[in-house]
Amino acid sequence: MRINFLLPAIIIIAFWFIIRSFNVIYKKQKIVLRQEVINLLFLASVLWIIKMTIFPLEIGVPHKYGINHNFTPFTSMQSMLNHSYFMVPLRNIVGNIILFMPLGFVLSLKYGRLKSVKRVGIVGLLSSLFIEVSQLFLPIRAFDIDDIILNTLGAILGYLVLKTFEKISYKIKGNNKDALRQHGTNEI
Repeated sequence: MRINFLLPAIIIIAFWFIIRSFNVIYKKQKIVLRQEVINLLFLASVLWIIKMTIFPLEIGVPHKYGINHNFTPFTSMQSMLNHSYFMVPLRNIVGNIILFMPLGFVLSLKYGRLKSVKRVGIVGLLSSLFIEVSQLFLPIRAFDIDDIILNTLGAILGYLVLKTFEKISYKIKGNNKDALRQHGTNEI
């Protein structure tokens, strides 16, 4: 039996809306647009990671080709880089990095304690490790240490992109304040 991602995604999103509605209605939490957007981006990044790493979920179907787990770092990356068709390394190596970039980007926005490369890297590492260990028990998935390396790198790069945007934004705001002061106004 094959379970595609649509039904679990709908259930997760419905559950998320129920929890948010409960918090707003019964706990009288205020809706802060910025925080709601961050929460939605976080949910979307987690759902995207689940979709790409776990689904479709095969239940009761044996793997036809045998499972190739990789416990040696850089082995599958080296194999992919030697592939004759350029899309194989592009899809696998770059895809694994890009997969975790949104998570790394949104983590420190959502959780104030995750404001360093090290902390975001650890969360990326542990999240990827959890997924890869789960894949040991899934019939059409395989554990790959290289995926953990690339996913962790992706989370770190996502965080660095966020920090770059924040620095650019800060400089633009600072320049706007200076320009307004030179023109004799304090409006910002």
